[in-house]
Amino acid sequence: MVPLGRGAGSGNILHRTNTMQPTDDPNKGRITDKDYAEGVVAEMTAAIERDPADRQAYVMRGNQHLDSGDLPESIRDFTVAIEMDPADPIILNNRGVAYRRSMQPELAMADFDNALTLSPNYREAFNNRGMVRSDAYEYEAAIKDFTRAIEIDPTYWFAYNHRAMARWALGDKAGAIKDYEEVSKFMGRDAGPRGTHGFTR
Repeated sequence: MVPLGRGAGSGNILHRTNTMQPTDDPNKGRITDKDYAEGVVAEMTAAIERDPADRQAYVMRGNQHLDSGDLPESIRDFTVAIEMDPADPIILNNRGVAYRRSMQPELAMADFDNALTLSPNYREAFNNRGMVRSDAYEYEAAIKDFTRAIEIDPTYWFAYNHRAMARWALGDKAGAIKDYEEVSKFMGRDAGPRGTHGFTR
């Protein structure tokens, strides 16, 4: 999710310092991704136990659950954070990503729509909403969202990639190839279809 958390793909998230940092000491083993994830969740859980109103702890724990694929827990934490501040478009976007991954497109769309109402130039929300529309084979509407994300940030390669796939699905091979060429410029690789691994973020 501008990766959402450490690898979920949405760029604009809240960050919180935590004590689970890899070590540079060669005599000590580096922590694994699993250990890191469990450490962040444990640290944020302890923060919430100390202060149940610590909204940022819910956000960070939700982001880590999303990165780890624990979607129900991610949605639960984001929902608590949204209840504390319904006007935060970033967390609405992040929960929308979790809903999409959970195969709940209507709820995902609602979160992306609300995020864009609050932040009309939120590129990740446009990209993510476009992905939901592509999932539903609504390619023309999806292309409009991806195009808007590109207008906001012409270097946002995720949106070029997703727009290329939508154009290809509609038979616009020339337009798709042009978008893949843009992707290749940003990624330094040969143009060609890529997976749907970026969003949000």
